[in-house]
This record gives sequence, C-alpha cells and structure tokens, in this order.
Amino acid sequence: MSSTLDLESLRNIAVMIRSRDNPQLRTIRRLRNAHARRRIDLLLLEGPHLVTAGAEAGLEFQHLLVTPEFRAAHAELVQQLEGSSGTAATPIEADRLREQADTDAPQGIAAIASPPPGWRSGRVVEPETLVLTPGLHVYLDGIQDPSNLGAIARSTEAAGAPSLLLAPGTARPSQPRALRASAGSLLRLPVWTDVEVDRLPPGVALLALTAQPSRDGGPPPKKLLFTPGASDRTQLADFISTDAVLVVGNESKGVSRPVLGRADALLSIPMSSPVESLNATVAASLALFELQRLRGG
Repeated sequence: MSSTLDLESLRNIAVMIRSRDNPQLRTIRRLRNAHARRRIDLLLLEGPHLVTAGAEAGLEFQHLLVTPEFRAAHAELVQQLEGSSGTAATPIEADRLREQADTDAPQGIAAIASPPPGWRSGRVVEPETLVLTPGLHVYLDGIQDPSNLGAIARSTEAAGAPSLLLAPGTARPSQPRALRASAGSLLRLPVWTDVEVDRLPPGVALLALTAQPSRDGGPPPKKLLFTPGASDRTQLADFISTDAVLVVGNESKGVSRPVLGRADALLSIPMSSPVESLNATVAASLALFELQRLRGG
C-alpha cells in the first residue's frame, strides 16, 4: 500500500517536461551518442514493448517518461509499468520526446534504465578463459550493424542458446537500435562483451560460419549445412555433441584471422547462384537452428 501511495504522490507532483535543457532529455541525448554512451552505464528504452520488457526483466528504471496522449490512451499499461518498476512516470510534451527519440516513429513512452545484471565484460573477468554454461553459444566477431546484433540476439534466445558473446569491435548491446531490434532479448540474455577469442574455453568446439580458408593454409574441415547426405551431419553432430560456439563474422569482411586460426570447423550454407551471401542475421539464424536440431535440442 505504501508503494502505491508513494507512486501516487510522485505522480501528482511531477512537472511536465517542456524544456530542451531538462536533465533527463540531456541524458537521452548522451545515450544516443556512441562515445558518450560508453561513459554512462544506462540504457535508453523506447516504445511500450521495450519498456515493458525492461520492467519484466527487473531492470532498475531511473526515469519513465510518458506523453499525456500516451497516458490517456494506455492508462492501465502506464500504471502497470509504474507498479512493476517502482518508478512514477514523468509527463513530457510529445514534441520534446519526439525530438530526442532515436526511433523514426516515437510512440509516446521511454525509459532510462540500468543495464541487466546478466551483461558482463570479458575484460574484467579474472579467469584466463571464460566459464560458460553448457550448450551452443553464439559469438559475434565484428558485427557492425546494431540492428543485426539485435536481430541475432532475438534468434539466439529463440533457439535456446545460453549466451551471446561479443568480440571487441562488435556493436554494443546498449545501442538503442540493437535493443529495439532484439525485441527485449538483449535484456534477458546473458551477454558477454569484449571477448577475445583466446578467452573462449579450449575444450569448446568453435564453428565458424564462413567459406574462408584458415590463416595457416591448412584449413579446418569444411561442413555444409542442410545437406541430404549423412556424412556431414554425422561429423557435425560429433563436433557439437557437447559444448560449442557458433561464430558469425563481420558483414563484409567475414570472420577475423585470429578466429579462423582457432576454428575447429568452417560452416557454409548452400545457395543457388547468382546469390553469393546472405544477410548476417539470416545466415546466423539458419545455422543456429540447424545446429540445435543436430544437437537434438
């Protein structure tokens, strides 16, 4: 009851945000800037779906911003979000929120929240190699497009992979476009950032989704996914019978040389000519679900 009363009191005294110099709007502007975002340990969540996902994931909301029009149309949802997050919504003029929004079509609600506790950096974890939970993990090696990162995170969660690993130089999970494209998956998945390939456990099979040769001229075995024959399927099943990591490389350059040198197998997806490649998200999703099928997952 006291929590309800506190929220009601805060709601009654909240002052409409009208000024572009409002501190909360200045924070949003900084969160939209890549360099500034690295110095602020906060996330910008935009739209009812992502804000709701953040509340359901138990994120700590620093601010919840709602336009009067959105509250009038979705009063029950706003009250639920206030209750679940413990944060009273601050009213904001629609024009002010629209000016600061990262999305092209702002929907009248945004939140500034702390990152999920499941996000960790490979730079600050002490063991020389990471300790991963059993299963088939996904390692993104230089994926640049935040939308690809978010969409791959969504497929990673949908396929039941236990975590998402990001190499240095990969887009950041805190990027607003990545968060939106993930549809909440980045807020729920365990995510490791800045993971050098030599931090991966040596006993875990590394499967690189690429047609490139290895650096040393002695390439690891190449395996074709979705083949009707039993040979490749059997050999792949042996590779991934325990724990494994699926590597997806940069959109244009592919998998980096250090990762190729560590790979246990190179995977490729058969395609009809003249198509030479697939979007990174499509390729990652196809490979991930096929490997999980071969694992019996």
